[in-house]
Amino acid sequence: MKYLTIPYIALGFVLSLTIGVEYHCEGPEMFPDYYGSPFVFKQKSLGSSMEYFYSISGVLLNVVVWSLALFIIHAGVKNLIRKISRPKWIRFSYNILIGFLIVFTTLNIWIDSVMIGGGFNEGRNYWYWDIDKEAQDWGMSCQGKVILFRK
Repeated sequence: MKYLTIPYIALGFVLSLTIGVEYHCEGPEMFPDYYGSPFVFKQKSLGSSMEYFYSISGVLLNVVVWSLALFIIHAGVKNLIRKISRPKWIRFSYNILIGFLIVFTTLNIWIDSVMIGGGFNEGRNYWYWDIDKEAQDWGMSCQGKVILFRK
């Protein structure tokens, strides 16, 4: 697996929320749901159920975290393949899995590009979100729960 493939696949894991955290906020105001994997990077629009806003720093930090995890897994699998005497079928299966993950990532990028919010509109900060500060400013209380494969 080439080293640019690892961050690409990591982006697919981030966007698909393979393992993530959903933050639901309660209080006197209406507040959007936030999603993280592990860092907050996605906000559900209050105006449309099909629109999401993304934090650039959140996406980048999550891709770095997932890339490190995938790099460690990749190194372990490659080391295991080298130790086995007849690794042809294992290497072939591993390459099929990598191909599947590349298709998975490509589909996630395409789906999320369709549902992306209004870009860098005036008054919006897409670089960094501090949901704790936002919740405190609006008198909200946010609780997170672990989710698996949530779009």
